[in-house]
Amino acid sequence: MKLQPTPTQAMALLASGLLAVEESPDIAAQWLADGMDSENLRMLAAAGQEDPDDIRELWTATLKDLKIRAIPLEDRWPLIWAYELATWKAGERTKGQVLRDAVTYLQEVEYADREADEAYVLWNLWDELTSNYILPRTDAEIWADVERYLHSFV
Repeated sequence: MKLQPTPTQAMALLASGLLAVEESPDIAAQWLADGMDSENLRMLAAAGQEDPDDIRELWTATLKDLKIRAIPLEDRWPLIWAYELATWKAGERTKGQVLRDAVTYLQEVEYADREADEAYVLWNLWDELTSNYILPRTDAEIWADVERYLHSFV
């Protein structure tokens, strides 16, 4: 079974542009299996391929039902990082996806989260990969650094 974010992780991912609306029904189904319950949560879990706007409305109602509040910027990255690492360790996310998500996070928050140390390390590696300048290192060497960095958290 695919790992799903906790409610607070989901809020942090959503607020940071890292959670697609299409993922909501699967997340809701896992939350039901974990013992959470509300009428909107059950409807969201059963939503399938319905209209994305309907799913967003159900998602909002579900979060309200479960009393899940918006996550302040300073609290988002640790929640996101825990989810990123867990899904990477489980083989559900590649190092490239983790790298992309870290960069996306920093762009979405306009680089305002100065405490997102792991994201900045990955951003620097991404910057090196995408640079138009002649690099002293190969892409393979940089990707090996990404891999080593992720493994340092295992």
